[in-house]
Amino acid sequence: MKSSDCVFDLETVSVAFSASDGLHMVLKDIDFKVRQGDWIAIVGKNGSGKSTLTKVLTGLCPISRGTMHTRDQTLVQLVFQDPDAQIVGETVYEEICFGMENQCFDPVDMPKQVQNVLQQIGLNVQIDRPVSTLSGGQKQLLNIASCLAVHASVLIFDEATAMLSPMARGKILDVVHNLHQQGVTVIWVTQWMNELSYAQKVIVLEQGNIAFRGSCQDFFYPESSESGSSPCEQLGFSPPYAIQVARNLLRNGYSLVNLPTCTEELMQAVKASWQ
Repeated sequence: MKSSDCVFDLETVSVAFSASDGLHMVLKDIDFKVRQGDWIAIVGKNGSGKSTLTKVLTGLCPISRGTMHTRDQTLVQLVFQDPDAQIVGETVYEEICFGMENQCFDPVDMPKQVQNVLQQIGLNVQIDRPVSTLSGGQKQLLNIASCLAVHASVLIFDEATAMLSPMARGKILDVVHNLHQQGVTVIWVTQWMNELSYAQKVIVLEQGNIAFRGSCQDFFYPESSESGSSPCEQLGFSPPYAIQVARNLLRNGYSLVNLPTCTEELMQAVKASWQ
């Protein structure tokens, strides 16, 4: 890829906070690149540095050491864990227009833009509907719509499904997957292992360090299919059920053409191996 395709380029980025008992390193020598159109999953347990990293990427947290290069005119928007945390408007229309007003969009264009982004994410509600009457999943869709309304090219999701029901989590993932297919760059921060299947690269943080980087297959599967533990297990996470089934099949001598990372891929791999 050309250098112009690089959205973020982090070189030995460290973040330290001062506390009463001294200096605490929250991020330590973080190096990675995000290209236009990437889907990067950032995984880590509580206190690993995930949220601090998202704040660095959005410019909300200063860097103590190292450098971060950002492509010019890249608009980054962050979707928080709590759906209510970033909502300020009383109605759907007011909420989506809030960001556009701050960026001096022409008021004449706003009604059409509101309808466009609601249609884009499949949120079928009246624009004058009070935000307080929306479900948690609908509020999170509204937050995504607000990001799209200002033409964000990079969306960062900081455990954006953590407070939602399984059905709402699936809906959010499907919507983001569709946006990614349209060219939106996605940085997906999570502790849910079954949310990694869309990611092109997985980065695991542990005590502020990058403990793993690689593909989903490299994360979920050991180097030897017969024995050993995967990086996922070595870092203290439980593989999704589909991965456990696939690995049991491999251990019992079944040949899978592709290593699946979700239930749908498992079904396809099993079907292909029996043909």
